[in-house]
Amino acid sequence: NENFVQAVQARSEHDLRVGAAFTRFQTLRLQKKFDGFCDRGVISYGPCQFPTLGFVVERWARIETFIPEDFWFLEMTIQLNEDGSV
Repeated sequence: NENFVQAVQARSEHDLRVGAAFTRFQTLRLQKKFDGFCDRGVISYGPCQFPTLGFVVERWARIETFIPEDFWFLEMTIQLNEDGSV
């Protein structure tokens, strides 16, 4: 469906433009506010970074609070009679 294709392309371009513009804005603002910040590069922003960071933090929290549980394996041996019955 062409409408879906255009919608995806529009979201992609919007994410790129907002990310690039806001990354520049916040980097320049922080460089003016904090001494020595210029040496540290850029502060990246992207609309997809926050949900992704949320997934990473959620997974980390689940790992940190993991409590192992006992589990069991079942082993079975079946012997068939010569006529194929059990």
